[in-house]
Amino acid sequence: MKDLQTRVEELKAGRTLAQLKKEDIKTYYKVQSLSSKLSELKAQQNGQYITKEDLVEYKGLVIWLMKNKTNYRGYLNLKSAMTILLSEIESQNIVYKTKRGIKGIVSKMAISAGLTDVENNLKNANGIEITDNTYGNRILEDFSNFKLSALMQ
Repeated sequence: MKDLQTRVEELKAGRTLAQLKKEDIKTYYKVQSLSSKLSELKAQQNGQYITKEDLVEYKGLVIWLMKNKTNYRGYLNLKSAMTILLSEIESQNIVYKTKRGIKGIVSKMAISAGLTDVENNLKNANGIEITDNTYGNRILEDFSNFKLSALMQ
């Protein structure tokens, strides 16, 4: 961590980020990247990981996102999707840099978990194997378009 701090200070050479952006855009982006890595390391050291309690805090938002953003043609099983989300949170050490950042991370994970559940249910209901190709399969093509749209919003 000291290495990163030293490297950032060397690159900045006493200049502010605004000055750096005007004078040397390449160095500015390098400093931004190193600063981001540094803040993530600090968050890890401080034990800033998303927990089950954070999911409880944002439960209403998670349910709304799953029901309104991922429920493709009624294939969402909310309980199963919530279980997928919980297992992802518990199995990974997901770092957040700021308290405000938790909401965004949980939102993205909720949408991802909901889409995973819907895809599994869609494939099971239509007898589609995991190895089946999306190309040429109208059901999977339609779902893929829906999934892209949900992820891009």
